[in-house]
Amino acid sequence: MQPFDIKTSNLNIHGLKVGSGKEIVIALHGWLDNCHSFMPMLNNVEPIHTWYCIDFAGHGLSSWRSDDAHYYFVDYIDDLHDFITTLGFKKVHLVGHSMGAMVAGLYASCFSDYVKSVTFIEGIGCVTTPSEDVCEQLKNAVLNRGRLKNKKARFYKSKQQIYDARAQTTDLNNEHVAILMQRNIKQVSKDFVLTTDPKLKNHSGFRFDEAQCIGAIKELTAPSQLILGNEGYSFVKQNLEKYISYYNNLKIINVDGGHHCHMQSSELCFEHIQDFMQQNGAC
Repeated sequence: MQPFDIKTSNLNIHGLKVGSGKEIVIALHGWLDNCHSFMPMLNNVEPIHTWYCIDFAGHGLSSWRSDDAHYYFVDYIDDLHDFITTLGFKKVHLVGHSMGAMVAGLYASCFSDYVKSVTFIEGIGCVTTPSEDVCEQLKNAVLNRGRLKNKKARFYKSKQQIYDARAQTTDLNNEHVAILMQRNIKQVSKDFVLTTDPKLKNHSGFRFDEAQCIGAIKELTAPSQLILGNEGYSFVKQNLEKYISYYNNLKIINVDGGHHCHMQSSELCFEHIQDFMQQNGAC
């Protein structure tokens, strides 16, 4: 896998590239993860397409947003479009995990001319807020931002200390935790700090409501598949039940594993994804 650093209009997007095929795949990771999320799938294979596994802004090695900016979900759609147009891609396959799956779906709904196929992994629809709760959502976000401004950066004595902290909040084994977190860590003198922007943990100031989410899903015309972990998040299955009838063309696959099933059942997930892209590769 080859590292890349692409300068878009206002960000440096870092990531890993693998493969040399004519068709382009862009892989989008989940919240607080990074492009290493896709390493177990891609490390020991020869993909027939060219994969760009990116670090979202504020994650991994990519740029943080400016001090006066925040991480609105919709801005990731802008970032992705900027990346695609900067590199001059005309049509791509999208593979997204968790938050990355939601970004992939909304992007494909807005920019259908750019998308050949979409693979969702443990993520579907959007995280929504009822319209009657919009003020409470915004209030909590503003108050949370105020608290974060006074919070000092945390320094860790070892990488293992960070691995152990992440292991408390995930279903991943120690090997997979280390694969993910080594890209989210940098050394400062004798200590270690996270490279992820602390503002990523701010409450969202705005979310779509269900009607808006449904409206976006109805615009998704690209062939789509959803890969679910048998022990994945109940939230994802609830979203699937809520929104499945609004998808025009959705294939559903179950594999062993939890929310990061693409790391835990990496070979099987890769086979499903590559086969699906081959079936839907025509422009």
